[in-house]
Amino acid sequence: MLLNKINSFLKEQFLERKYPSFYFLNAVGWIIIILADSLIVSPIEVFSSFHMFISNTVEWSFGYLVTWYLRNIYKDYNYRSKSLVSTMLYILFISLLGSILFYFVAYLIDILFNLHLINRYLQIIFSLRSIAERLTEFYPIMTTWSLSYFGIKFWLDLSAERERAEKADLLAQSAQLQMLRYQVNPHFLFNSFSSLRALIRSNSSKAEEMVGKLSEFYRYTLLTKSSSEVPLIDEIEAIQYYAEIEKIRFEDKIDFQFDIEPLAEEYPIPNFLLNPLVENAIKYGMKTSEMPLQIKIIAQVKNGKLLIIVKNSGKLIFDKNDLEIYGTGTGLSNIKRRLEYSYPGNFSFEIKEEEGFVIITIEIYKELK
Repeated sequence: MLLNKINSFLKEQFLERKYPSFYFLNAVGWIIIILADSLIVSPIEVFSSFHMFISNTVEWSFGYLVTWYLRNIYKDYNYRSKSLVSTMLYILFISLLGSILFYFVAYLIDILFNLHLINRYLQIIFSLRSIAERLTEFYPIMTTWSLSYFGIKFWLDLSAERERAEKADLLAQSAQLQMLRYQVNPHFLFNSFSSLRALIRSNSSKAEEMVGKLSEFYRYTLLTKSSSEVPLIDEIEAIQYYAEIEKIRFEDKIDFQFDIEPLAEEYPIPNFLLNPLVENAIKYGMKTSEMPLQIKIIAQVKNGKLLIIVKNSGKLIFDKNDLEIYGTGTGLSNIKRRLEYSYPGNFSFEIKEEEGFVIITIEIYKELK
């Protein structure tokens, strides 16, 4: 029964709690002081009699109560708003008061264990020599305890602040990612309705088919709106819906090819990451490529890295400063920022023109679990 209680207590202190309680650590500290004084500092005097051993143990045990009282004083001290010098002076002063309190408590205990010597103790207790001798013993202990208390308190406060900062950063990133996603959806919806509008009057049957594909695509949007990541295959299926929509519009002027390695299918990626790349491939490929416009989406896993390639026939189109592809810039900058949030320092994003194709390559360095 006793072992179970001890085991339960230790489990609570070290496993269930993030940090051991003050009362537990303080008790352990004073037990160490009692053992050090009894076994190392003055073992001959302490073990000279059982009476002396009990008196010495009870005397040092009251140090726990004194420091418990000091802790209640320190709890109301806002060290953050004070200078280091004023905090140190405060600690030294309060430690001195604690040492004086401990001094009188220690003598009171000695008197209780030696009532026949009460007159002698009463003569000694208020002498400056006796006070100075005992304070040289108690004051370093109280000062060390106080410095340790503030050191641990500072460390705990720093850890709590770091944890709050990390949570705030995660919340900010989550909000930013959600905002970036909301930038993608209206942009894609606008392009889709533009395509649909062009078909309504010219070919109503194809427009009806296109509405069906749009409904499938936006069903995917609704199903994934609460998820920050989706398996790559889900993203590819959404792109295939979009590809079918665009093929209805452009007919034989556009050709889509998909080469998705089975190992890459379950690799998690930020949702709606690839749609802007396909949109750009169609938008700018139609201006620079011979017909039919060829668009290829390739995904494979190599050495634990996910490799995604979106390529289209045609040429790169740059603005006057040769800094960014023509357009609002929302799509590509969106992708880069989402990759930075999701895989900081563990991705690469490259755009190049090679052998009549514009090639966008994304590498994500993350092991698939």
